[in-house]
Amino acid sequence: MPAITIPTTVESTPTTFTPAFQFVAQTNDFDDVFACAAMLSGKTIEEVREIAIAKAKHPARGPFCMGETHIAALLAQLGFVATVYKEIDRVADIPDVAFLMVDYVPDMDVGRHILFHRAKASHASGTTLEYALDPAPWARPADRVRTNFKNIAGHWAIGIHAMQTKAGGGK
Repeated sequence: MPAITIPTTVESTPTTFTPAFQFVAQTNDFDDVFACAAMLSGKTIEEVREIAIAKAKHPARGPFCMGETHIAALLAQLGFVATVYKEIDRVADIPDVAFLMVDYVPDMDVGRHILFHRAKASHASGTTLEYALDPAPWARPADRVRTNFKNIAGHWAIGIHAMQTKAGGGK
């Protein structure tokens, strides 16, 4: 597997920026993890689903719910390492790349995921941008890139980083 890198800089101007990841929308109400993994890996949502089924023991048909173990297994197949869920009290608690669980329903212990990214702004030294890509099919295009995390306390995040490779290309 080729070495995976996660962008640490976002192309920006003083008033705009371009997300480092290509947006991928969910294809249904339940494949938020697949959409976020597709954005992160640069693959299509269909390719991610196929990898999940073939290599990460994901069922070919529903019902399904992806917990942290399943998310970690899928991301490992894509060249990433995932942490366990950690509760977030403030934006600074979120790792630089993470799947954030939003719209959490405690009684059902479910929520949906968006892809969070913190990176340096290209237009100004020392400036950091924090944004998340929301793959929900019902989100308006203007709401697909979130930059407001004012009410983040009580949410959950899975941190993500690139898998380290040994010299010679092996894992």
